Amino acid sequence: MSLETETRRSCSLLQTVKFSCHCPAGHISVFEKSKRWPTCNEICSNATKPSENCTEAQLPSTQCSFQYLNSSTSGSIVLTKTNSGSNSSDCHSCNAAYNFHYQDYCIANTLLQPYLHYNAFWQTTIKLRSSSASRLHFGDLKFVAFFCLALRNDSACQELANLCVLSHYSLDKHSPCSPFLLTQMSDVVIKYAHAGEQLRALEPFLFYKKGRATRELLTTTLHLANQTELQIFSTTYDLAGRLKRWGPFHLEQLNLCPAQRAPTLGLQQQHQPELSCLLSLEQLIDFASRDGNDNYHNLYLNFSSNWSYLLHQLPVLIETLTAENQRSQAEEWQLVKRFQLISAYPRDNRMHPILPLYEDAHKLQLYRSLRYVDRVELKYNVQPGQRLGLPLLRLSYRHIEITGNASLTQLYPFQLRIRFEQLNQSGTAKLLLELALPLLLLLAFVAALLRLQNLRRRRRAELCQAINLLELLLQLAANVALALLITALLLLALQASMPQRLAVLIYPACLLQLIFLAVHLRRASQLELFLIDWERPRSSCEGQRLNLDSSSLCSSVRTYVAESSVSAWRILFTANAWIRLSCAQRYSSLVQAFVVIAASQLLQHFGKSQGLSYFLISAVYVVTYLLQLLLLRVLQSNPLQKFVDLCSLANISLFSLLEPGYGYYIHGRSPHGFADTDMSSMILQLQREAQNMCGRRGLLIDSDKQSYIILPPRNLRIYLDRLLLPFQRSRDGSMSQTLLYQKEPQISSIDGQVERTSIAYASVNRFFCAFIDHAIKDMDYIIKEKTLTEKLFNCEIENYLTENKGTFYIDDALSFSRVLLLGNHLHIFVLELLVLLSIYLLTSSLLLGVAIACAINMLMRHIFKRWVRRNVSRKTLIDERFLL
Repeated sequence: MSLETETRRSCSLLQTVKFSCHCPAGHISVFEKSKRWPTCNEICSNATKPSENCTEAQLPSTQCSFQYLNSSTSGSIVLTKTNSGSNSSDCHSCNAAYNFHYQDYCIANTLLQPYLHYNAFWQTTIKLRSSSASRLHFGDLKFVAFFCLALRNDSACQELANLCVLSHYSLDKHSPCSPFLLTQMSDVVIKYAHAGEQLRALEPFLFYKKGRATRELLTTTLHLANQTELQIFSTTYDLAGRLKRWGPFHLEQLNLCPAQRAPTLGLQQQHQPELSCLLSLEQLIDFASRDGNDNYHNLYLNFSSNWSYLLHQLPVLIETLTAENQRSQAEEWQLVKRFQLISAYPRDNRMHPILPLYEDAHKLQLYRSLRYVDRVELKYNVQPGQRLGLPLLRLSYRHIEITGNASLTQLYPFQLRIRFEQLNQSGTAKLLLELALPLLLLLAFVAALLRLQNLRRRRRAELCQAINLLELLLQLAANVALALLITALLLLALQASMPQRLAVLIYPACLLQLIFLAVHLRRASQLELFLIDWERPRSSCEGQRLNLDSSSLCSSVRTYVAESSVSAWRILFTANAWIRLSCAQRYSSLVQAFVVIAASQLLQHFGKSQGLSYFLISAVYVVTYLLQLLLLRVLQSNPLQKFVDLCSLANISLFSLLEPGYGYYIHGRSPHGFADTDMSSMILQLQREAQNMCGRRGLLIDSDKQSYIILPPRNLRIYLDRLLLPFQRSRDGSMSQTLLYQKEPQISSIDGQVERTSIAYASVNRFFCAFIDHAIKDMDYIIKEKTLTEKLFNCEIENYLTENKGTFYIDDALSFSRVLLLGNHLHIFVLELLVLLSIYLLTSSLLLGVAIACAINMLMRHIFKRWVRRNVSRKTLIDERFLL
């Protein structure tokens, strides 16, 4: 040991006993301020002449009661076996008028005078009634300080350090911590200085310097040959400063849970579960009776570097020590080096009756208070390149006052865990959080404002209405969720933060995206939907003709239910096709889950770190999603275009309104004039169409453009509500009033309520046919293409919208998918990824996260399909029994 080597080099006469030394028998110990170790002067005997470097003194008897400490004329302290105030070899008396008696020492008053101020700390610990605990622990504080500071006794310094820990690192001016604070802290604390104390580095070291030194300490990288092996060494002292144990450290030494095993210190197992339990007050009292106030621990990192074996003392952060220790700024932390698990303050029972030992309640009379560690966390700092930093032990203490209402069954928590934190590229994380995230949030807000302005135009409402403000919050929720997800993925990609710290980004983003998607899909499923039937009966025109008839529509629609050769199966088939299309998706969640689970197995095989595994899982999920979109686009035909073609084959158009002034139109009018025919005729029609031997499918002449974004005239909704009034009355059971704009036909074979409903929808069908054919003089529209700006920002700037005139925009992108799951695949994917990351962060189980993400996708499809199915039945008058 280096201590032994220095001892032998300083004074060869000193007898060393592991960590302490003393002069042999027949010698006087002289303690000088300029020397660390005492000087041993031999006592002159009858056979020794004074000229041979010996000291004239009386030789003590073989059995002495005291050792005497006095000051010499040179200012040094002399330790003798005989009383210098007696002419004889007296070693059994100590005059209390001039000396202090401590253990077997008789100390001159003048020597102890500079250390009497420590009595002030002892007195502050004494309550109204004297406490034996205060006497036992701090009553002899001045003697311990004298032996440590004046005589440099190692055991006394260890005891002084233990008293500092027992006082919970008290910052009082007269506390046992004051000499350590004075010589070991970075700040110059003048108030701790007293006459007679030397400003030297006092050992053992208890405090780390604050500020820059603390930051550099916590970012220290250990250059180890093998980063997977790390050994921690511990020492344990008793209250008197005697070494009780030294050897390898295991977390089981800090485990207070009696029935659970502590985690291991292995670096390979970075996902070890947290240990937690509830301890009864009786268990804590038993533990305090066994180990309280007599076990003080130090931890050292035992490693080898450059063929040298080194010990580095581990820092300890006691969160309940100061308010600064609970902050996130490491520069403000006050780190220490020694700690205890539990401390107990005995109760003075001299004035109270004591219960028999065989009663459990007598334990409540043993102590007036306890302080135990309720949370233990060993944190490993991972540096760039997966190099290990210096571990940090974080402790939190709980104080328990044992009052008259205390019960042995009271429960108190205890937690123990190991945590790995990625500290590399902290500057990158700070840059992303301070620059990139605010910029993304600003873009999210601007996009929400643009979306609100566009919706305001479509709804023809004022900006400050409540519905518009709610719409702004809804759009902002989706945009903020995407911004938070992008920031989290960037942090993972750059390995700039530990995944656990990303919870503050992932959890709110998941909640915001879930709220947005639920409201958005519910609204999309409840759009106004009308199926316009262009089919003409084979018989001549029958029934009354209203003012909506046009030359091209003499028999395309019926004013009331009558026998006809037109089949209803085309309407049913188109409605079911719309329902199937509404719940279709552009990618498969099951494929996503399979690929991610397979990738995680590979990551476990190669033993990647936790932070890298989170990033790779996210990257695999995103890449799989993009590949699915690409492959399905190349290998599979567009289901949206298939539906448009189906509408043409069925001779049915779809007119939908998402807002009163905004919707979509699919022109499905057959160029052949009819579609209710046999298979051979249908094949012949398709061949003629392929050979350009008939008209085109588009709304315009010589055009195949069938999909449009519509901004209908403002009067269209008013006129449509009037036409639907009979249906609303029949649904509400109101049959007393007559219909507007038409006369009720008397058909005895059909129930009155069904008849009114059928007439209302027949009128709506005639109205839309006339509107599409420009046959209504007071209501018309123009057809135009969107500009590049309008396409880019999904808005309508030059719409020429008036009370009687609307605008149809040619929609090559088939934008009606926005009311289907096909058009919301990005929002759904973002929600799945956020759910996956949230569950993975919460439970550390990738399989559970993937399962919940897939379950949410399936549940969402099922609910959305039910919503669409009910809406189609209600808006198209098709009984739900005919819908799939």
